[in-house]
Amino acid sequence: ASDGAAVTRRARQAAPAAPEEVMSEGRGLKRKPWEEEGFRCPYLDTINRMVLDFDFEKACSVTGNNFNVYACLVCGKYFQGRGKHTQAYTHALQEGHHVYMNLQDGRTYCLPDGYEVVDSSLKDIQAMLDPEFTKSNISTLDTKPVYARGVDGSDYMP
Repeated sequence: ASDGAAVTRRARQAAPAAPEEVMSEGRGLKRKPWEEEGFRCPYLDTINRMVLDFDFEKACSVTGNNFNVYACLVCGKYFQGRGKHTQAYTHALQEGHHVYMNLQDGRTYCLPDGYEVVDSSLKDIQAMLDPEFTKSNISTLDTKPVYARGVDGSDYMP
């Protein structure tokens, strides 16, 4: 029995692992790509900021429940849950929309994989979940011009 184990050990040491087959700490388990250092969610470019509107009641568009609600950052609809057999998970599978933000804490997840997406490009969306206005911000609303950038890269005043 020990000879077979030694042969298996030597075979594992001799065969180079494919990049997607990174072994985790000797247990022989494959690590998921999002567990790797420096991983960036490949679906961030599917986010459509033009359809996001957080002024509505934060309730699921299917069940009407207002707890554990996530916004689909692709189409702007609200869905409950993110585990299997939930509305958000089902929407991710049916529509191919992968990026969801929790409407309570602003944490973002990729479904159906379930990993948390941590990226600085989401800070503007997180800030819109619960915007804060100071008196100085409010006093300059009508006097200070606000510019936005169009899809073509040009600046304009909305």
